[in-house]
Amino acid sequence: MAAANGVSKQRLSAMLDVDLDGATEATSNDMVVDGGALQKPVTFSEWFQVASPGELRACLKSLAAESPEIANHIKEMMDEEKAHQEWVKTEEQAWNEKKQNTAREVNLQSKARENVETEDFEAQAKFIPLRLTQDERTLLVILQGALYVSDYTGRVDVYHAGNKSRRMALQIQQVCAILTGLVVSNNFDVARKPLIEREFAENHHFFRAVFEIGRRYKILSPDKLRGSYGKLIHMLQDSVKDEVIKAVGFECVGQVKTVASLVQQKQKGTELLRDPLTQVATREIYEGSKSRAEVAAEVREKAEALAELKRKYGEKPAAGAATQKQAGDLGELLRGRQAESSSLTEDNVETIVASISDHLAFQRFNREPCDRMIDFLKSCFNPNDDREWSLEISRGRGGSCLSHGHKTQYTFVLQSLLLWREIMGNMFPLWQGTEEDLLDPSLRYRLCDTGQGLNRLQSAPRVSRMMKQILHKVQSEVSGWVGLSVVHLGDRDVPNALVFIDKYTQVPRILAPIVQTLDKLPSVYQSSPATKALIDKEFNSLDTLRMLILQDFFRHGFDGSGDDGGSCVDGRLTSCWNWCSKIEKKKYFSAFLLTGFTGFDGNFETGAGW
Repeated sequence: MAAANGVSKQRLSAMLDVDLDGATEATSNDMVVDGGALQKPVTFSEWFQVASPGELRACLKSLAAESPEIANHIKEMMDEEKAHQEWVKTEEQAWNEKKQNTAREVNLQSKARENVETEDFEAQAKFIPLRLTQDERTLLVILQGALYVSDYTGRVDVYHAGNKSRRMALQIQQVCAILTGLVVSNNFDVARKPLIEREFAENHHFFRAVFEIGRRYKILSPDKLRGSYGKLIHMLQDSVKDEVIKAVGFECVGQVKTVASLVQQKQKGTELLRDPLTQVATREIYEGSKSRAEVAAEVREKAEALAELKRKYGEKPAAGAATQKQAGDLGELLRGRQAESSSLTEDNVETIVASISDHLAFQRFNREPCDRMIDFLKSCFNPNDDREWSLEISRGRGGSCLSHGHKTQYTFVLQSLLLWREIMGNMFPLWQGTEEDLLDPSLRYRLCDTGQGLNRLQSAPRVSRMMKQILHKVQSEVSGWVGLSVVHLGDRDVPNALVFIDKYTQVPRILAPIVQTLDKLPSVYQSSPATKALIDKEFNSLDTLRMLILQDFFRHGFDGSGDDGGSCVDGRLTSCWNWCSKIEKKKYFSAFLLTGFTGFDGNFETGAGW
């Protein structure tokens, strides 16, 4: 075909170079040459340069009418020219889109460098759990139901004669049986044959995955599973024993899925974490003092950054290829395998970005109350001046178990809040260390009456090591440590790592309601003349009320009171809990109620609200 086109073009060119003197039709067109003189065209090529569009059209029509071969040549040339124009248009469009994408990427990257504090996502990725998919959330609800009706710790953590490992294995199998029944009733067609006709050991991939989902969800949402997680982790703690594994037939513990575990399996995973656009796409947006337009602009930037990350790193499935199923798909879990490609998909990119966003939001939620209380302490109290609002405490007065002067108590409170803020910033690594200590088969526990019933007494070397590093960092930032530096772990005060991590998840639960009350009091004060008159009558002024709350909390929330209180690291938190338990007896309790305060303990799960 190409050779034929070449021959056609040569013939047409030869026709254009025909001498017009021999042509049958004469032409009156003249052409201008150098010097302005007029000269008649000699060839068709010269005539084409000076002919009008109408003359050209008439000439081509006559040539096409006289010779079908010329008509075909003209048609082929027109088709070629049309195809060429379409190709040029396509290339220009692609080039313009590339320029726009590049400009948008450069703009977003510059904003990431200018406006976003650099986050080392690559280092943090191994501690950031993956957000649950919809299928995994379905399995989570089923697991919660099974744990709710189970009485594992009530059956196992008791003094009794007989083979304890056999009892543990029997209780684990009962939990698996309950899970089997709930899953089959939820999805009969998929689960009936694999779960009913097979032994538990043959479905070990499924049970291990379900237990991992529960552990991951608890790390992501410490306020949830407050009744069920203890049963789950104690059951898994027993399941790692060799004699229990042998009796049950499989290991129940699997690795918790994190961002690092996902990106390490994928090409370009590390590059995604290093991309400055990831910082823009994961940045938390909250109103504060921003206008609606500013918030909308930030939302738009996040959406554009996520779309750009999907375009750069997400690989779309090939045409006709089966769509990759989400993690937690029941059929895949029962088959014991998950079809995974080595390339990142758009869903993978979105999951990674969402998981990192959850991590940043979790950190802010936990650390912000600490930061706010530190700001209140520094702005409302002067360590060198106690004439108006003193923080001095004396042993035996107001329930205090410590004696501190104003400056010493100021420093003691500040150090405690700084320590809590640092712990909140390392909550995910501490959770990982907690589970590693609890599920370490080499770390055996023993049942011990700690004064609060039977508890599992077990050492926690990983958590202890991390806490010492955190404590050393805080001590290096402040001058002169007030109180003891002892971190109780594996003793009667803090029997195991689970009690430790549960204790520190209470920090935002204690501080956030206080901060909320202090923030809402000005609007409540201005809400009605009656409310304003009440506060002025009882407390003289709004500022006096706020200072009274802060003074009492900074004094008696850190006075060493409580069952295992004192000046040690864990005793400080015990003192705060003791202060919270007496909030109803405080003179200013009515002010808390006016701001919508309901309590410090949050909501425990009930049978109606798994």
